[in-house]
Amino acid sequence: MTELLTAAETARLLRCSLRTLDRERADGRGCPFVRIGARVRYRRADVESFIAAHVRGRVGSGQTDAPASSPQASQSRSTPRAAP
Repeated sequence: MTELLTAAETARLLRCSLRTLDRERADGRGCPFVRIGARVRYRRADVESFIAAHVRGRVGSGQTDAPASSPQASQSRSTPRAAP
């Protein structure tokens, strides 16, 4: 049987607030969910797939998926950006 998680359990797993989880669901850009009556549940497998689909960078390579022309690819986070 599929394990269903509550919104609070899912938010804890994703390390985000319940409000963020609710807003992303309402915007249609969050983790897939199941509605059973008025209740919202998340399948554990969907949450794990959602996390895997949003991994950035390559393990062990130290590179990101950002295009080489983007400012993030050429600057480290600790370097302040120049004013436009």
